[in-house]
Amino acid sequence: MKRCTGGWLLAFGVALVVSQPALSADLTDANIVTGIDISNSIDPDEMRHELVGLAQAIRDPRVMTAIKAGKRGRIGFAVFAWHHGQFPVVVPWMIIASPQDAEIAARAIEARQLVDLELEGRAQVEWYIGRLTDISQAIEYADAMLLTASYAGNRAVVNIVGNGEDNVGEDSAAARDRFVARGGTINGLVLGQDAAMIAYYRDQVIGGRASFVMSIDRNSAMADAFVRKFLGDIVADSATGSLHGPATTGGL
Repeated sequence: MKRCTGGWLLAFGVALVVSQPALSADLTDANIVTGIDISNSIDPDEMRHELVGLAQAIRDPRVMTAIKAGKRGRIGFAVFAWHHGQFPVVVPWMIIASPQDAEIAARAIEARQLVDLELEGRAQVEWYIGRLTDISQAIEYADAMLLTASYAGNRAVVNIVGNGEDNVGEDSAAARDRFVARGGTINGLVLGQDAAMIAYYRDQVIGGRASFVMSIDRNSAMADAFVRKFLGDIVADSATGSLHGPATTGGL
């Protein structure tokens, strides 16, 4: 059973949401961590499109309006890249509560375009077997990141961005179920309009209250897709929904 990523953190049974003790005075309406796909099915240009779209989205005034509409008017925000085994951090945990914060996050994302995330991800491994699609470990890594956030949030949200099925070890549903059982929500953004892949994300990846999956069919719409996703993350009604749905699906 594969539980190498952050497993020691989980042993303490720390809650993901309000009961998690804050290490600072900051409280958030949601702590949101986004994992972007850099597996074999994503080429370098597509990786850059993911990063550019993400940076543009976090600057979008619609996202800031949604953030400010929350009870606390702030979110915790972090981004990492994923394939199998290594998970380069794109943006470490930070608070976004103002356009200035959003600009700092966007510039941090843009700076990572200058780095080959795939090479960085394999730099510290002795044996490299390629960029396999390991959604289950991406969920576990996001889970561990949420447990290390230095502020407590009303909700813990993971975004998984990708275009393939898990092909390493256990399927993603088991990792999803463990995370959801502790109060978290996983949303999905499918890169492409493959109906089977959208169904896979709906059935095997997303979960938690008010969870949803979206899809996108062209890189030019990447920023708007991320805007819509963050709006869903931020304004989701956490009092409704079931463990694995109902999911909202949509395409661009």
